[in-house]
Amino acid sequence: MIYRVMASSNRCSVCPKGAGICICPGCKAYFCDKDFKQHREMLFNGLDELTVDRNELQEKINKISSQTQPDSSLLSRINEWQEITIGKVNQAAEQARQQALEIMNCKRGEITRQFQTLLQELEQLRETKGVLEQDLARLKQQIDQLNNNLEQLSKPSAVELNVKQSDQIMWDRMIYVEEMSGHAAYQEHRPQPRGEHLNRFCNEFFKHRFFY
Repeated sequence: MIYRVMASSNRCSVCPKGAGICICPGCKAYFCDKDFKQHREMLFNGLDELTVDRNELQEKINKISSQTQPDSSLLSRINEWQEITIGKVNQAAEQARQQALEIMNCKRGEITRQFQTLLQELEQLRETKGVLEQDLARLKQQIDQLNNNLEQLSKPSAVELNVKQSDQIMWDRMIYVEEMSGHAAYQEHRPQPRGEHLNRFCNEFFKHRFFY
């Protein structure tokens, strides 16, 4: 849009001898007809340059969007962490498995040892024929105790699995990915108001193309 003004007190900002009959609403500068056309042409050329930049940016965005996988080195590190963590979990499970077997075998071994002792004593009493009422009562009590131990050993509650520590693990915080502050700096650059952006754009073009 061209704004024409009285030329009595205004001069063209490009050629001081020309009458400033046109004013740009963006940079607020006065122009003669010729320079105003050049000024508008410069703005459209700048728009074309931005369009080229826009197209290049679009190509970069399309390229990034086509990459379905993030940084391969980052994925490799995640995979490595997964393997190491799974290895530690397997190691802990195997350790607990061995502990359970040791406890069960220890209890079975103790029952077997007590039974062998009972068996030897019964054979000895049979050979010596020196059995007394107290011996019968004591041996009966031992047999009852062994039967009770066997029943307790066969119950699932005989050995308890303690998972309190693992239940307290915050798995979603053990490993996670976050953006470094330096890469997020672009978020601090907010779009400037259109008028301010145009003024700075025009000033740069005037500085390099007209005021020489």
